[in-house]
Amino acid sequence: MGSPYDRLAADYDRRWAAYNQRSLALLRARVADRRMGDVLDLGCGTANLLPRLAEWGARFDRYVGVDVSMEMLLAARPKLASTSIPAALADADAEALPFPAASFDTVVSASVLHDVPSPARALTEARRVLRPGGRLLLVDWSPQRLTMRALNLALWLSGEPFRRLYTLAELTALVAAAGFQVTHTERRAINWLWELMVIEAVRD
Repeated sequence: MGSPYDRLAADYDRRWAAYNQRSLALLRARVADRRMGDVLDLGCGTANLLPRLAEWGARFDRYVGVDVSMEMLLAARPKLASTSIPAALADADAEALPFPAASFDTVVSASVLHDVPSPARALTEARRVLRPGGRLLLVDWSPQRLTMRALNLALWLSGEPFRRLYTLAELTALVAAAGFQVTHTERRAINWLWELMVIEAVRD
C-alpha cells in the first residue's frame, strides 16, 4: 500500500516551491557554516533540504533522506545526482528507522511531525540513531495563529494526509521527554497564512 503523498510527488516541488523555500530558510541560522557530520533528513520528501545545506555552507559528511513515499523518493533522485557529497535515500518510517544506534550526528525533521501517528515514538527513534551530543532540528506548523487553526480544521475536514498540530509547548515537552536537552525554540510567520516553529535540541 502506497503513501498518500505518492499522488502529490510529481507536482510537489512546483506547487510547494515558495513554502519549501521559506520554511527551510528557518533552519539557515542553525546550520549555515556549521559542522553537521552525518545528516539524517527525516521525512525528506523530494530532498529539498540537500541543496540548501550546500548553498548555506553547512559542512556535512553524508546525507541520508528517509520517507514513506516511494514516489517522493523517486522525485528526489535528481537532487542526489547533482551533489558530490555521499547521499542516499531509504523508504522508511520515522517511527521505525532501519539504522543502527548512534549512526548520525544531526537529525532534521522539517514539516513532518504533524503527519506522524506517534511523534513521541519518532522522536525516540531520532534520539536512538543520534550519536551522543548529536543535534535534532525540528520545523513544524504552529497552531497558535488564527489562520493556522483554520488550516488545521480545513485539512482535518478535507481528508488530506494530516494528523494534528502541536503547540510549541507540547512539541518542546515531547522532545524533552524523548531524552533531549532543548537549546532553542522560536515561532516565526513566513507569510500571512503560515506560522511555524523551530526547535533545536541535543541528545543527552
